[in-house]
Amino acid sequence: MSKIQPEDRYQQQLFSSLDDQVDKDSIVRVIDLIVDKIYQGGEKTEEENRSEVGRPEYPRSSLLKLYVYGYMNRVKSSRKLERECKVNLEVLWLMGKMQPDHWTISFFRKENQAEIKHAVKQLGRFLRESGYLEGKTVVIDGTKLKANASVYGNMHKYEIEERIEELEKKIVHYLETMEKEDEQTEQIEELKKEKEELEKQIEKLKSENKKVYIKTDPEANIMNRQPSYNVQVSFDKKNKLIVATDVSDRANDFKQLVSMYQTSKEMLGDKPEEIIADKGYYCPEDIQELEEKEKVQTYISEMPERTKGEFTYNREKDEYICTQGKRLKFDGQRKDSRGRYRRFYKTTECKGCPIKNQCTTSKDGRLKIRYVNQDFRDAYRKKMQQEESKQKMILRRTVAEHPFATMKLWLGKIPLLLRGKEKVKTEINLVSFSYNLLRIFNIDGYERLSNKIENCNWKLA
Repeated sequence: MSKIQPEDRYQQQLFSSLDDQVDKDSIVRVIDLIVDKIYQGGEKTEEENRSEVGRPEYPRSSLLKLYVYGYMNRVKSSRKLERECKVNLEVLWLMGKMQPDHWTISFFRKENQAEIKHAVKQLGRFLRESGYLEGKTVVIDGTKLKANASVYGNMHKYEIEERIEELEKKIVHYLETMEKEDEQTEQIEELKKEKEELEKQIEKLKSENKKVYIKTDPEANIMNRQPSYNVQVSFDKKNKLIVATDVSDRANDFKQLVSMYQTSKEMLGDKPEEIIADKGYYCPEDIQELEEKEKVQTYISEMPERTKGEFTYNREKDEYICTQGKRLKFDGQRKDSRGRYRRFYKTTECKGCPIKNQCTTSKDGRLKIRYVNQDFRDAYRKKMQQEESKQKMILRRTVAEHPFATMKLWLGKIPLLLRGKEKVKTEINLVSFSYNLLRIFNIDGYERLSNKIENCNWKLA
């Protein structure tokens, strides 16, 4: 049986260029075209009048192209990208045979946050004007990504406090027992310096509502028993494209809804018609703000209501009546730890009630809480029990889960390479840029997409 034979690698070829060796409909051509359009005004450095002494810098547009191609192909390490510049034919074409070292590649990602963010906005404007983003239905969801930080060596708040007490005892001991003045001064200064640093960390943990100090990335937080960031993403229903991203150090999605809505609204240039999110975003105050002030239909699975006993509210008398006919009268209004105003209703007639043990264990009688916006809460629960709302929650999974799965596949076992919230935002921006570009390439193909890129007025941005 005959076999396919390889070509002679020593055979010389005439009239063959690097361009001839890259497919005419390859995605690298789209990457090259769209990044050039974004940079078409010219690359302006922050120090335009700086001296020309020294080696010329690599074009930042080329480094952005390299990263976009890298994330699309699950190659995000600067050292691996350095190697791709030498062995990968498409990267050789994309970079024009430039071969920056890994320090240069890594530096671009870490130090050009504003520039990368601008590129994402430019792409978003193109997606809107070209009809890829519909902007009517936006799905918001979050996922936790492991930070580039060790799980070992971190200190809990109580451990820091114990260490501070230990240092204070050591300082007192040295002051009382040591005789050599130079040695005494040196060791005491070191202990005081360590104590001051730990006290700063305690204050920072309190201000950020954290319990653990993570040494290698203090801005991260413990989630799922490991240092992580909570990545927030909004998606457009039409083509499952990413609208906006953000990075939070909060372990949950509570109180993230309004900020993600505002960011998505800014990227879309107009407010969407409806917002869909899972129950992690359930905050009646935020939902009420979107529905009543912004006039945006909001669909979020309600959290199960904690109820014990059956009570009827008398709106005219502003009181509750239990099944035994006892009246719970208004007993004041207070603000809870989450900033929500709650009204308290209390009765002292529980003594001798046959079902008291089923209703309350308090000696002072049953206490009933009613939120200031209770009417809205009740109406929203009825809304979410309708069939239309249930279908919206099914739609949420179909829109959000696919992009998240793709992003996590690209990021691999070690998802984040940068440290600090702002730098992690830059990394997520690169991922979203790469995902959206690959997505529209798969939708339209090279010819149609390249025509749309050419016909877009990039100078307006």
